[in-house]
Amino acid sequence: MRSTHRAHQLIREVLSGGEVVIDATAGNGHDTLFLAELIGISGLVYAFDVQDQAIGNTRQRLERAGLADRVIVNKTGHQEMDRIISREHHGAVSVIMFNLGYLPGSDHSITTLRGTTVAAITQGLQFLAPGGIVTVVCYPGHDEGNYESKSVSEYLGRLDSERYSFEKYVNEEAKVSAPFLIVITKLESL
Repeated sequence: MRSTHRAHQLIREVLSGGEVVIDATAGNGHDTLFLAELIGISGLVYAFDVQDQAIGNTRQRLERAGLADRVIVNKTGHQEMDRIISREHHGAVSVIMFNLGYLPGSDHSITTLRGTTVAAITQGLQFLAPGGIVTVVCYPGHDEGNYESKSVSEYLGRLDSERYSFEKYVNEEAKVSAPFLIVITKLESL
């Protein structure tokens, strides 16, 4: 199963409608739309991307589906989410999605970066509600993606195991450079 499909499958198990969620890498808007459909009319999606093309593609996809009113699209890096996410949503976010790498069909030299990605994951964990999840699809098949994947994997080793658990989904039959999924869960309060 592709990493993105597995992430969607796990997210469907968490969301039932009315939640606040984050798409940390809006890209072409596929995950943003997926989240907007799941959270329903009373939910809210915050979406982030730095590229004009990604923002335009995401807005267009949402408008075609009639779901733009459920999403706050931010043309800024995901490492800025602590500045953007409303105070009332701190500790109340159910899902955060990261689909790392470059924007498909665009300039492949513009990618997510290990430093900003780890900073964004760190911030995101502070926004999660107990039982909330962060999904991170990593792409080690290009230079920055390889460094970024290693940085994210190393970051997991520093997580407080009393507050968070994580799983790494790797297709053992695929190449070493194949995408893989990391899922971080904020444990329920004691």
